[in-house]
Amino acid sequence: MLLPLTLLRIPNDSPTHIFSYRRHRVNETNPARPRAVTVAAPEPFSRHGPQHLLLQSQSPQRSHPRSYPKQTPRFVCAVLTRHEPGTPHRGPAAASPQPPPLSPGGSPGTSRPLSQPPRAAHGTHPPHPPAAAAAAPGERGPQLRPPPLPRQEAARRRFRFRRRLCRPRFRFLLPSRGPAAPGPAAVAPAAALTAHARPSRSPLPLPLPSASDRTTACGGGNAPQTPRPRSSPSGAKGRGAAAGAAGFTGASLAPRSEEGSRMASPPAPQPSPRRTVASHVPFADLCATLERMQACKSRPEKTKYFKDFLDSWRNFHHALHQKEKDVTDSFYPAMRLILPQLERERMAYGIKETMLAKLYIELLNLPKDGKDAAKLLNYRTPAGSRGDAGDFAMIAYFVLKPRSPKRGRLTVEQVNELLDAIANNNAARNKGLLKKSLLQLITQSTALEQKWLIRMIIKDLKLGISQQTIFSIFHPDAVELHNVTTDLEKVCRQLHDPTVSLSDVSIMLFSAFKPMLAAIADVQQIEKQMSNQTFYIETKLDGERIQMHKDGDVYKYFSRNGFDYTQQFGASPLDGSLTPFIHKVFKDNIQNCILDGEMMAYNPETQTFMQKGNKFDIKRMVEDSDLQTCFCVFDVLMVNDQKLGHEALSKRYEILSNVFTPVTGRIHVVHKKTARTRKEVIDALNEAIDNREEGIMVKDPMSTYKPDKRGEGWLKIKPEYVNGLMDELDLLIVGGYWGKGLRGGMMSHFLCAIAETPAPNEKPTVFHSICRIGSGYTMKELYDLGLKLAKHWKPYHRRDPPCNILCGIEKPEVYIEPCNSVIVQVKAAEIVNSDMYKTDCTLRFPRIEKIREDKEWYECMTLDMLADLRSRAEGKLASKHLHIDEYDEPQEKKRKTVSKVKKVIGIAEQFKAPDLSNVNKVSNVFEDVEFCVMTGTGKHSKSELESRIAECGGSVVQNPGPDTYCVIAGAENVRVKNIIASNKYDVVKAEWLLQCFQSKMLVPWQPAVMIHMSPDTKEHFAREYDCYGDSYTADTDVAQLKEVFSRMKDNKMMPLDVIAELEERYSWNSCQLSIFRGNTIYVDCYAIVNEPRTKIHRTRLSIRALELRFYGAKVVSCLEEGVSHVIIGEDHSRVEEMKALRRTFGKKFKIVSELWVTESVKEGVPKNENQYLI
Repeated sequence: MLLPLTLLRIPNDSPTHIFSYRRHRVNETNPARPRAVTVAAPEPFSRHGPQHLLLQSQSPQRSHPRSYPKQTPRFVCAVLTRHEPGTPHRGPAAASPQPPPLSPGGSPGTSRPLSQPPRAAHGTHPPHPPAAAAAAPGERGPQLRPPPLPRQEAARRRFRFRRRLCRPRFRFLLPSRGPAAPGPAAVAPAAALTAHARPSRSPLPLPLPSASDRTTACGGGNAPQTPRPRSSPSGAKGRGAAAGAAGFTGASLAPRSEEGSRMASPPAPQPSPRRTVASHVPFADLCATLERMQACKSRPEKTKYFKDFLDSWRNFHHALHQKEKDVTDSFYPAMRLILPQLERERMAYGIKETMLAKLYIELLNLPKDGKDAAKLLNYRTPAGSRGDAGDFAMIAYFVLKPRSPKRGRLTVEQVNELLDAIANNNAARNKGLLKKSLLQLITQSTALEQKWLIRMIIKDLKLGISQQTIFSIFHPDAVELHNVTTDLEKVCRQLHDPTVSLSDVSIMLFSAFKPMLAAIADVQQIEKQMSNQTFYIETKLDGERIQMHKDGDVYKYFSRNGFDYTQQFGASPLDGSLTPFIHKVFKDNIQNCILDGEMMAYNPETQTFMQKGNKFDIKRMVEDSDLQTCFCVFDVLMVNDQKLGHEALSKRYEILSNVFTPVTGRIHVVHKKTARTRKEVIDALNEAIDNREEGIMVKDPMSTYKPDKRGEGWLKIKPEYVNGLMDELDLLIVGGYWGKGLRGGMMSHFLCAIAETPAPNEKPTVFHSICRIGSGYTMKELYDLGLKLAKHWKPYHRRDPPCNILCGIEKPEVYIEPCNSVIVQVKAAEIVNSDMYKTDCTLRFPRIEKIREDKEWYECMTLDMLADLRSRAEGKLASKHLHIDEYDEPQEKKRKTVSKVKKVIGIAEQFKAPDLSNVNKVSNVFEDVEFCVMTGTGKHSKSELESRIAECGGSVVQNPGPDTYCVIAGAENVRVKNIIASNKYDVVKAEWLLQCFQSKMLVPWQPAVMIHMSPDTKEHFAREYDCYGDSYTADTDVAQLKEVFSRMKDNKMMPLDVIAELEERYSWNSCQLSIFRGNTIYVDCYAIVNEPRTKIHRTRLSIRALELRFYGAKVVSCLEEGVSHVIIGEDHSRVEEMKALRRTFGKKFKIVSELWVTESVKEGVPKNENQYLI
């Protein structure tokens, strides 16, 4: 019969390691039946203080475990006896059938506390009793027991033992339970439960033991039986180890021994912990639940695991706070980790995958050129066969696994505190403390826990289950409450009890809500969508969706995602970019209100709104900007505590007109007009296209406001939603980016480019990047495109970029040669300025429409076509009108017909080598030397230079290769710039080639003739020449000196603090030229103090100023904070003025005579300035 786990305290005063353990348990069938087991204690028990063992005994009559009958479990105690070495030990089979002695209280179900010999003094042990003679075989050996204690001493020890067990540390004192369902995870041999095995966790949540439980556990009084622990509502009973991760237990919270033992040991006395569930739940339990949710495929299984964890939390919460009122503890600490994307209380971490990789490399001291560092930095690049590409958390897991502790020590509450510290330190820009907090997470969590921590920091858990599903499991009203509050803590606190339903879920003042959204309209079906009734048409504004909450002089502004931007726009009429200008426009009877609208940037000079695609951010506009903030209101949700969300839109418009008086450029009411037909919608759309606006809105007058709902009477129409109204662009794919998540291991985004306009009948050779695209295609289309291009991708090296693909700041991870690529047809809203791409512009909202299989790679869009598009409609790609009579069959865009050129196998003219068959060789100056001539000079053409090279025995190629000696350039063009950007070849001026022809020898290179140097040549020149091109060994002449001096025009003096740092680093502090280093000195050589323009030249003090600078001092022309000395000449008339100024400074300067300078220079060491004070 399998007995439950029991916590024992073993005295350390025994010289042996064999203990006899007897235990009694009340049983209805056999009340006096004892159980006994022999346990071999580990070595530390013989030489350390009192220890605890978790024991599991087995009936001697049975060799297989069997479950107890269903009965109420009890807390149990034990009688411990010890044996001397050499004495026979009575095993379980010979256990005495008599019950153990009763406690003084006489309770028949409890045993006497551990018997210990009396101590000689406090903290010391008495000598061991003499060993008894060995017993004869078959007889019971003498039991060595300490002499009986006096009654008062025994009572005192029993009280101490009872008090220790009755402390409210329920995690260390567990009720004896019936065993879990039979299985490998539920059964463990007694020997495995000593110091070398960890007891399996119970899948049930543990309630706090009541006072009666503790009394029974301590063996005192006739206590009633302990009630059966409440099981999980999800039915966790009998699920075995798999369900153990879904529910957490008190056993999982017990600390482990430091010497490899996994047994529970009592901690040192500590102040009672915070009474929150999160402070007791190990973070490992949450991670195990998330791991199981991610591993299973079916949605019911995922929801089951989450519900098990949630039920365990709630049961634990009930046991912990059952006698408390007004409890604020809730599921929020766990929910904010499970749904990190909805976190609003915690500030941004400022950390993404690449930054995390660098921090891990630094904190773990990984070799920067090692494999693990490369895995972290290049996590998107496929490697191996595990399929982890693009999943940084999984890559980090395998890197951290051999370096992380085997067991985590953090609770959910501690994890939240450390994440708060990371966010706060990022906001304070304190990188040192941020690293310290991250290091604590690394050193106290396992690799599995860090995998989920990384996903929580990145705010992408990849659980395969939506937040709506999580909310619906938590509470039926959770989704609705979150939509109107966007406050995760409020949702968890108010809806903690799943049986309590909210009576009214509505928008509240100063609580951000998710705004109502519009669905895409079908222009052809617009009348049917509006139920053939009258509707409103509004201009669709291109700004930031903002909701304004006002209560008297208090204002708050929230974005559509619930972020607070009050600090930017103004919390009161005294601050912000908007509130001071609109506070007085509200009607006198308006005390509070909630307005929904669009925040726009208004240009007062042109009296127009700026489009969002321009280079500005309305949420971060500075005060001295030429633009001003303007709030365009189109809805009202509350006025004077009256909630209007359930009112019809027409009534809300009527109320809105009486809330405030519009002010041009500051606060507007969005203009609307009433319509009924499709023609009116098309006319409004064409008018928006002419005005370069984003589109139009169509709204049902009878619609109510439904937070976070799309459609429901609100529709939007934009030109890009209508076929034939947008100009499509034919772009060439030139680069790619590895994907993440479901797209991991394949290219998910592409860098597209357009061609430099080539000469007539020639193909383009150079391409300029214009945008990055990652949408518009299905997974199948992406997969097919990836297969087509897979064998042509090449790694993109920033230091060695391809010379025919020019990029801006945005660089791809891989690139493809243009001739191996494909053209894609791209649709976008407009062309906007951007310095991220080579074209200095990019596309807004680009998406791939289709792959142009009918076009060759060289038929892509050119720079001239791009310039024409930008000038035609101010960057807007919608420049055509929609006509009612043409809508059923939209007129296709007239494409520029490209005449198909018959393919002729051959080489383009610019790549053809010159005909050198008629050139006669006249010398061997360039024998076995290969040149690539790119351009000629004004007097000598490219073909002439190539012919003269052939005359001197050299060879000529049109594209540089590994055997090319150098590239000759008379003038820089695009091809020359691309070769320079590749950093592979030496580019030399054509004048050097002419010198070689003139001297009839290969003239050595000098810096003056070099346009660009390869790394090897740079290294050689660094040994031969200084940074200005002056040779260390060769003689020079006047012309060369003038050229060297001409390169020194932009030379800047090294800062004094840098000089001081170099002197300190190389121990040059004692140099005589730095005797005044570190001093900031003001020399009194000015007619008026602090007036640099009144300097008196050619005086002794002006010479002293030069000496001070020469010997390392920083000489300033104004008396300012930080001045250490003021030098005075023979005239002391302004000393009192200097002293008066000194009293206004925080750090006092010293007023000294100029003799201090001269004497210090003379001695070569700084003299004591106190001897020269004035």
